Amino acid sequence: MGSLSFPAPQTHRTAAGLTVHTWPHAQPSAEPVLLVHGFASSTLYNWVKTGWLDPLAATGRTVVSVDLPGHGESREINPAGLQTHQLLADLHQVTQTAGGRVHLHGYSLGARLCWQFAHRYPEAAASLVLGGPPVSDEVYQIDADQARAWAAEGVQPADEATARFITVAAALPGQHLPHVVELRIALGADRYDPAAEVPEVRTLVVAGTEDSIAEGAEQLTDLVRDAGHEARFVPIPGRNHVNALTARAYKQAVTEFLGR
Repeated sequence: MGSLSFPAPQTHRTAAGLTVHTWPHAQPSAEPVLLVHGFASSTLYNWVKTGWLDPLAATGRTVVSVDLPGHGESREINPAGLQTHQLLADLHQVTQTAGGRVHLHGYSLGARLCWQFAHRYPEAAASLVLGGPPVSDEVYQIDADQARAWAAEGVQPADEATARFITVAAALPGQHLPHVVELRIALGADRYDPAAEVPEVRTLVVAGTEDSIAEGAEQLTDLVRDAGHEARFVPIPGRNHVNALTARAYKQAVTEFLGR
């Protein structure tokens, strides 16, 4: 899983097909951090290769990360027909195994899932960090038939939105493209309306200023504040949806947030 200053993770598989990686802290001083990666990514590419694990471990916390069904070390899992509530229930089991309460940190699709999780399971969310979060259903609305044809046969989607949001799945090596696409289709079938599922927890939102997928992300902090909780938005100048993850300012904002 990369070159780290602590041992390789403990790994197990959940009922809905999450592969859970845990890096136990030798002397934890606070609740664990739970990381949820973005669409067409994985623990390895979203968090390990971008240098996140060591800074998070330095905050005195056990680090837990999941590979979503069809992704990373769960690539062989076909998520066709999977419903959001099933995935969130599995994440809840992960938090229970980790001690009951965690600091959630999701990126992109992972941010959407963490937002919904913190709303549905407030007792399990100590705080919430959202990186590059979408603010509507738009990025999930694709032509399923065209997406499947692209994943199976390489047929370029005629639908512009489908081409824009699905073909990025080929960017990383080792992808199981049909399964990656099936997760996007499955979660797209469930409505995502942030205003209807506002988590009541201290929240940090981070997004690159050139990130079109996270356009309007500051709205999420307004929703949390209106619900009576602390929320902060940190823009990362000049960064887009891909390279925001490696920004020093992003890591600093998160570690400071966790340290409070």
